[in-house]
Amino acid sequence: MHPADYERILTIEPELRPWLADAAARFRYLHPNVHLSMSEQSVTLVTSGDQMAAVVQDFMFCLYRQKIYSETLPLRTMLIEGVTGFAGRSA
Repeated sequence: MHPADYERILTIEPELRPWLADAAARFRYLHPNVHLSMSEQSVTLVTSGDQMAAVVQDFMFCLYRQKIYSETLPLRTMLIEGVTGFAGRSA
């Protein structure tokens, strides 16, 4: 950790934990300069202090976005198959 870096530990609510790994993968390629480490119940972010608020916001957005994506995938698949008539091709 660089002397100008700050660490923030985020406790992840149980209902969001199933999507943590996917959200972390997306976050890591969007923010390669941020160090991210995960445990079963939390995420630790390390970055410069002036970026921390935006980094936390972006991580939580990635997590919530992954949850919504996963929950709506069956509906979107069904809609695409219904419109195009190609069952199983959008999976």
